[in-house]
Amino acid sequence: MNFKQIYSINASMAAYVVGDVLVKSLGQFYPAVEVIFWRSFVIACGFGLVLAIKGKLFSKHFLSWALLARCAFDCVNAFSFVLALVHIDIAEIYAILLTAPFLMTILAIIFLKEPVGWRRWLAIIGGFGGSLLIIKPSAQGFNYWAAVGLVAALTAALRDFVTTKIHPETSAFEVTLSSALFTAAAGFLVGIGQVWKPVAAYDAFFLVALAAASLIGTVLLVYACRIGPLFIAASFRFMLLVWGGFAGYFVFGNVPDLSSLLGAAIIVICALYIFYREAVRQRAIASALPAGGGVT
Repeated sequence: MNFKQIYSINASMAAYVVGDVLVKSLGQFYPAVEVIFWRSFVIACGFGLVLAIKGKLFSKHFLSWALLARCAFDCVNAFSFVLALVHIDIAEIYAILLTAPFLMTILAIIFLKEPVGWRRWLAIIGGFGGSLLIIKPSAQGFNYWAAVGLVAALTAALRDFVTTKIHPETSAFEVTLSSALFTAAAGFLVGIGQVWKPVAAYDAFFLVALAAASLIGTVLLVYACRIGPLFIAASFRFMLLVWGGFAGYFVFGNVPDLSSLLGAAIIVICALYIFYREAVRQRAIASALPAGGGVT
């Protein structure tokens, strides 16, 4: 077992949770659009500094349609994620974001004509059923902000789907920097005419820590995906729920209800099955098995 990969993906998820805790904390005192702008701006500065030190900011593929499309999807994702994060429990928004693998599978069916058997369809249906337990679509209990989180999951799936079309020479740092700059610009434009609060000195420190957490999380995630099977890295991304649950309880005093816990468990089980079947499919392709043989 590749323990370096497991440690890296766990540390990556923990770093992302630290950044999101800071975003949620800042969102209690500053308008959401201001948090989105400063979050993206400071992250862009951090990643820009790394690329400047490496002596290269943008490749010749910087303005490709795939990169621009990814920036647009990531921008909508950032807005919807931050808005949902500020208003609902951190573990709940993570559980909803984990529906992205189901959405990615549906996109593969639509655009890549990928064959999907009845077992993966059941996993997709089960995953969305789990998300409904969190969103609670009833007249009395409908969670509108959880529905906004579902928009974040959809745009995350679209973002990851179009990322595969970006030229291989474009580094992960360049992609992240481009998206952060795009989102910061969008946040500035949306914020025109709104009242922004001056950022206090200690909150500026939190913004720098947020950027550092995002940088560390991204570096560790890329490293984990490169030193071992993607299936292992994808499986341990569910540690986001564990770290998020601890952070929600100890920092914000959040205690999810039974419905949300059950929904999160269903999403994790179904998504893990999706990843498992994808691993089976990739092994079948690598072994040159007949098309569709044993793939469900």
